Amino acid sequence: MSRAHARRWAGAVVGLGSLLIGVTIFRTSLTDDEPYSYAFGHRILFDGSFVRPGAFEASKLPVLALAALPERIGNWLGLDRHLAERALSLTPLHARERTYIVDNLPVYGGRLVTALFYLGVCVLVFAWGLEVYGTHGAVGATVLIASLPTLLGHAAVATTDAAATFAVLAAVYSLARMLLDPTIERILLAGLACGFALLTKYSAAALAPLALIMVGIRTLTAEPIESKVRVAQAAFTAVVLTGVVATGVLSAGFAFQHPLTNVSELACASRVMQSLRGWIGGVALPLPYEYLTGLDQVLQQDQDRTAGGAVYLLGTLSDRGLPSFYLIAAALKTPLPFLILVLARPWRWHRRYTDLVWLVPIAWFGIEMSYGLNSQVGLRYLLPVFPFAALLAGAAWGHGRPRRWRHLATALVVLAVIEAGWNCPHYLSYFNQLIGSRLNAYRYLADSNLDWDQARFELWRWEERQHPGTYFLDARYEPRAGLVVVRATEFVGVYDVAAYRWLRDANAHGAARLIDTVGDAFLVFAVDRTVALPSTEAGQGSGPPGE
Repeated sequence: MSRAHARRWAGAVVGLGSLLIGVTIFRTSLTDDEPYSYAFGHRILFDGSFVRPGAFEASKLPVLALAALPERIGNWLGLDRHLAERALSLTPLHARERTYIVDNLPVYGGRLVTALFYLGVCVLVFAWGLEVYGTHGAVGATVLIASLPTLLGHAAVATTDAAATFAVLAAVYSLARMLLDPTIERILLAGLACGFALLTKYSAAALAPLALIMVGIRTLTAEPIESKVRVAQAAFTAVVLTGVVATGVLSAGFAFQHPLTNVSELACASRVMQSLRGWIGGVALPLPYEYLTGLDQVLQQDQDRTAGGAVYLLGTLSDRGLPSFYLIAAALKTPLPFLILVLARPWRWHRRYTDLVWLVPIAWFGIEMSYGLNSQVGLRYLLPVFPFAALLAGAAWGHGRPRRWRHLATALVVLAVIEAGWNCPHYLSYFNQLIGSRLNAYRYLADSNLDWDQARFELWRWEERQHPGTYFLDARYEPRAGLVVVRATEFVGVYDVAAYRWLRDANAHGAARLIDTVGDAFLVFAVDRTVALPSTEAGQGSGPPGE
């Protein structure tokens, strides 16, 4: 396959993925996190302020200002909501859905910006795969990542997960190329990429230890004609210079507001920051004040287990992190063709440098998220490892691989593409075939893995097909008989263990049966009349949908 053909094949699949993301953007309601994410980005772009007034904004970083760009550009051009209303009137959306989108139009514009990071991920995977495998492996890896439901889902919402995935991939890619040939141009490029990554998500701070590990990998895999000592010296010097550039980019991202911070100026609510203050005393760090303030808040929330509710896994709630959470989540929410191609990939000695470079982020993020954090609310926190996993899987089409295995690998990626199209727009709630019926999804995971309040449109359509007074919504604490519709995350007790306790008990004793789901995220239970309170029986009316 020529490079031109490879680009066309990869471009066709990425184009299909982009189309699926576009459909998902306008077929799903706002998720729980988007209003807070957009508010932070809006405040940066319109007010120049990086202050986080609420606990839910502690983890937000300046990349979110990009989400507010469409609103800023629209204001500059003098566009109004009537133009959006006319455009949406040409779509098959219902009137209530169109009104909802227009009322939240700035956030939907921010979703379009997020989709660009999906394109960036695919381009980088193709470019790196082309360097290592050639055309077939590059196309295979690109198709795998382009059809990954978790990436498709988070590329359609105005949050930082897709941006962080792109930024971490770009940073590791640029670091890997720089360590092979540490020129000034490559050092600057790596510094820019690492600095941008730090502006997307606090987990990107892992790039510092990852860069040092990559120095060790570069040294150990040096060619026999190279001096390992000189390679190590050059690589370490290049990483230090990269860190200097990245720090400057980070300060620029915070508009150079308070770029030097004395730790004693911080609240130091977390034990980590308290230890740092005790260790370095009054030394000023070349990091923005608001960056460290947010980091302290994030660490404190994770320490006190107040970030995002309880951890839910396999029907069990926990107030602390579970080591098996991300392993199980990845096994259940990753398409089986993707898993098979990663696990069955051939290993080659001549690729040891890139193979190790791809493995290190997977191992680091996997271990850090599994053992270092209590806040385990979604596979999205592990999303940055999937491009590296796709690149590893690209070896299925590498040189020397038997033809029959390459054909099998191609058949598997075709299945992955078909599955991606089939599941549109239910990407956030995607589970593979290991769970059996999709009715079972709530038994395994919740929160942003299943129900992030993205299925409100489908709930409204379901309501239109029902007769008034025959179902109940928002019946958190008082038992109801008949049809009871509940968000999966609320049913399992992630946010409030007391909510729907009566329904969980009724379900456990056979007095309430799960008969359907709405958009995968809402559960529909048929509840026996014996469960209802004496004064409340089915048919007395439905509660508000709890928007």
